[in-house]
Amino acid sequence: MKSHHQVALSVLTLCISQQLYAQTDVSTTGVAVNAATSEALTSNSTSNSTSSSASTETPNVTLDTINVTAKARTGTALAQKISEMPAVTQVITENEIQMQATGDRTTGDILAQLIPSLGASSGSTSNYGTTMHGRPVQFLLNGVPLSSSRSLSRELNSIDSAQLERVEVLSGATSIYGAGAAGGLINLVTKSLVGYGPIRQTRVGVSSSRGFESDSLGYHVGQTLGYGGERVYGRLDVDYDSKGGKFDSKGNRISPDVNQTDQQDTESLSVNGSLGVELTDSQRLDLAVTYYKDEQDTDYGPDYGDGLGVLFGAKPSLKAIDGADVENEPYTTKTSMNLNYNNDDIAGSSLSVTGYYRDEKGRFYPSAKSAATQAAEVWQANGLTDEKTVNKLTSAAVFVTQSEADIEVMGLRAAMQTETEIAGKKTLFSYGADFERENSEQTYYGQNLNTFLASNGLTAQTNGLTYNGGPDTTIDKWGAFVNADVDITDKWHTSAGVRYQKLKSETDTFTPIYEQLLEEYFNDPRISGTSAAYGIDYQAGDVEKGSTDHDKTLFNLGTSYQLTPNDQIFANFSQGFTTADIQRALRDVRAGFVVNSDNVQPIAINNYEFGWQGKHGDTAARLSGFYNESDKVVRFTDSYTVEVVDTDERVYGVEGSLSHDISDKWQVGGSVAYTRGQYDKDGDWLELDAVRLTPLKGTAFAQYNFDEGSNVRLQALAIGGDDKAFKDQQKDPDSSALPVTGYMTLDVLGQVKMPVGRVDYGVYNLLNKDYLTVYHQTTYGDLNRLPASGTTYGLSYTVDY
Repeated sequence: MKSHHQVALSVLTLCISQQLYAQTDVSTTGVAVNAATSEALTSNSTSNSTSSSASTETPNVTLDTINVTAKARTGTALAQKISEMPAVTQVITENEIQMQATGDRTTGDILAQLIPSLGASSGSTSNYGTTMHGRPVQFLLNGVPLSSSRSLSRELNSIDSAQLERVEVLSGATSIYGAGAAGGLINLVTKSLVGYGPIRQTRVGVSSSRGFESDSLGYHVGQTLGYGGERVYGRLDVDYDSKGGKFDSKGNRISPDVNQTDQQDTESLSVNGSLGVELTDSQRLDLAVTYYKDEQDTDYGPDYGDGLGVLFGAKPSLKAIDGADVENEPYTTKTSMNLNYNNDDIAGSSLSVTGYYRDEKGRFYPSAKSAATQAAEVWQANGLTDEKTVNKLTSAAVFVTQSEADIEVMGLRAAMQTETEIAGKKTLFSYGADFERENSEQTYYGQNLNTFLASNGLTAQTNGLTYNGGPDTTIDKWGAFVNADVDITDKWHTSAGVRYQKLKSETDTFTPIYEQLLEEYFNDPRISGTSAAYGIDYQAGDVEKGSTDHDKTLFNLGTSYQLTPNDQIFANFSQGFTTADIQRALRDVRAGFVVNSDNVQPIAINNYEFGWQGKHGDTAARLSGFYNESDKVVRFTDSYTVEVVDTDERVYGVEGSLSHDISDKWQVGGSVAYTRGQYDKDGDWLELDAVRLTPLKGTAFAQYNFDEGSNVRLQALAIGGDDKAFKDQQKDPDSSALPVTGYMTLDVLGQVKMPVGRVDYGVYNLLNKDYLTVYHQTTYGDLNRLPASGTTYGLSYTVDY
């Protein structure tokens, strides 16, 4: 295939390129970064790589050069040198992903190990609470946003990790990409290129818990087929995965996560396809399509205690109880399509036009919902004030529901890049516009309460009733940007830009769920006689349709300076703009709430970053600090409703990484990230909790590489304990902060090069540590205090032919 004169401009290329104008000459360090001739992401991770050779690459976060093939059709196509970027940026290569992915490891597990500032994996289906720099992350798949205004927190549950070519990371708020990227961008890039001729790869793997219980056994099979011609090239990856149950360090089966669901007893199918056509020497058309579906099929349910006592305040045993019969099991389906047209020669400029579509559906585990608080308010308002009587009556205000959501996103982006000189300084102008429309709806399906009670919560069958999980919502996002990247000298680079962002939302008329539940409760034959005696004839009220309209002009300014051939400093200012999850925030309001721009406001974030990175001999290091601030806070209250609080918030921290080659065989390294943050409560600065901020986090590794290409690696991940926010919640009765107990896990993993193919292996939680993830320590109630998996094993075999 022919090389192109400029690297392909895909959906996020322009965002990152506004951080830096990459030189096409050989730098003073002798590293060439010519986008026209770049052939691979790294020397060990080419975009057409399906090699079964074992990786000898050491995962670290300090990279000298990113070279991306000119036909890197599905990613951000970072053609710039990392060492010149005025922001904390990282690319995780295919080899790094492969090494971490053996067994039942999730994408969240892999990224938490490799990205210093990213929150620890939840251990469930959800990535709820996974933040960077204390802010939400904009996840993308091949440049298509996975994070919507309405989020199911399953962005990392979108593609099989065997189909990932690389992961691109930009931390901190960004005005370049627009709304949603308050904490940074993480773009999952699937494999696409195939080279000349046919390619074939087969993958098989197994996983198990420490005790090799039959219930814990899982397996994985995958197949890749592709062909690269002179003008047309394509690829198809199909992976099927079957996961067993999870067992804690004591050998007990872990109870299901009834809040966000988990991956126990789950089957998944992941399909990744790409097709490209070179229309002319300067024009290309590329299509990337992904499909993902997983569905749980388990015989185990939670232990609600005698008479469902857990729902009324009793402590749960956290045991998994055999005999569950859920009519509609939890599932996730995602479909994404990305069609990109590139023209590298339009009057000396480059044009990229991308259209994309994504559809996501998700179903959660059935769970009980109480309307006791709302019912008590109605009783008291109508003259019943005896506390014991009210408590007895409201004990019947319990319902069992199961949530399903559907999110559909489509968008169009067009951008151009023009190279020129201003006052003799090389300058790259990037400018463009984008539009995105998101439609979302969420429904709760009622479950038969008598059946649920008779089975002590193990049997869930629909009763034909439905409830609104918020209004059907349409959100339009319009944006336009212009940016200039200037090489002031051969050592000093600067970037500055402006973006105009407009957000409009429309919500349909809906009946809030608590209005529906209260009407059902007060008309229950067990309650209706008493309610009639107090003159209560409760009729569910509506929230009328509404709309919001917000806009903001955002700025970014960054610079980097090469102090020496081996040392560089950088600083960056950028602004982010995001909205609360409108549909989720409106779910719990009561009748009469007015939806308008005053009541549903966006959040603007100012972000400051500065740092140093260097490489001296066999040692590479990076150290950076950050500070960001906003004038609003989005949080869950102690009753798990969502609210947007109009108060100041600040987050700050430091992160660093270090890697050292002891010899040509031994490598060691690690990273650390420390984040703190507070919000203003009546003049007091109170600590933000661990749902928002990742506690102190550190990683370390030691790796030995054998001559024949095999390797073995010992790695650690540690989380520090913290109770500051928990102590501060005494000053804020609406706070739901909980303390965090620290923990550390060790893994052993490696790769063995075989005469034919490659064997990968992993032993995770090597010491069989008994702990809870941060998510299971800090979110929801006692039923979510589930232990993490004990020691697990993974073994896989990959062969190309």
